Order: sequence, then C-alpha cells, then structure tokens
Amino acid sequence: MSMRQDPMAAAAELILRLETICKNPKQFLSYDSQCNDATVESLSNSLICTVGEISTWPSASNVIPGQVTFTVDLRAMDDMGREAILYELSDQIYQICDKRSVSCNIDRKHDANAVLCDSELTSQLKFAANAAIERMTGEVQDEVSVLMSGAEHDAMAMAHLTKQVRMLFVRCRGGVSHSPAEHVLDEDVWAAGLAMLAFLETHM
Repeated sequence: MSMRQDPMAAAAELILRLETICKNPKQFLSYDSQCNDATVESLSNSLICTVGEISTWPSASNVIPGQVTFTVDLRAMDDMGREAILYELSDQIYQICDKRSVSCNIDRKHDANAVLCDSELTSQLKFAANAAIERMTGEVQDEVSVLMSGAEHDAMAMAHLTKQVRMLFVRCRGGVSHSPAEHVLDEDVWAAGLAMLAFLETHM
C-alpha cells in the first residue's frame, strides 16, 4: 500500500480540500491590494463550489485507476475573488498530487463573468413584490429578500446589450429548482404575476 500512486485517493483528498476552501475562504486567501476585505466578505456570502462529475479509467473494481477526471464548478458574485479561489485551489492540487506522486492537469473549460443586476430596477421590483403580497393578503409583509443566483440565466446573456437587468424569483418547495422535483405554489405564481404587473404599470 505504501508504494501505491493512486489518483483516486488523490482526487478524493482534492475534493475534500475544495470543500474546505469553499466553506472557509477567509482561511485560505492572502490579502493584497486586489484581494481585500470586501472581496473576502463577498466570497464568504456567495461562493459556491461543486464537483458534479467523476470518471475513472479503466473502472474495474479491483484495479487502481490509471486516470481519474473530475469537474469543479466555482461560482461567486465577485470575479476577482473567484479567481483568487481558483488560484488557491490550483496550488493545492499541485501540492497534493506531488505529495501522492501522481501527475495532474488542470483544464479550464468555461469562464463567465459575474453580472450585477441594476440596483435601481432591483429596488423597484422589490417594492412591486411587496405591494403584490400586501394586495393578496391585506397585510404588510416582511421585506422581500434580495438574492444572488449562481445559475447562468438569460440575464447574463443579455448583460452585454443593457446593464438594466433584474430577475424575480418564485420560491420552490424545499429549495429545489432546475429539477423535475421543482414545485411552486399557485399563490406564489399569482404573487409574482401581480408584482410584474405592478412593476410594468409604473414604467409605462
């Protein structure tokens, strides 16, 4: 066992290290003129890291893999912070692979810059959502939340045409979305429709 060069064990250690870095970015980032308190605070509130795919070769139950490949998805509101995490993760990958005497290669498949929604339009849509809920219930509700979305919505694709983008989210049962198990209540759809109607009425 002490002579093994096992890429599966290396991958397992790397995935756990990724989880640790992404749960506690403050412990791993070094501060400089670019990575400051605001960047680190943004990461602490928005950083999402996912390993969604692992493949091995030759994939036999009693054979040490000759090759293990896994994906890493990093998402954050701050591009500079995301790059800092990627740099730290890359450094950790090479250290762990070297310690375990396995070779490693990092291939960046896709990059997409973060897009910030227009603050004024977001405030107006938030006001409209509060008004819609009050109209339905007859009561003033707690303030509507402003959320970060990690998914690549159409707003990202449209951001190069106009900076005036914003989105309205409808809550899903159990927080599950983008899945066949996604479910929303009829009254929530109705509230979203009323909010959009109120928003459009004030802009026409």
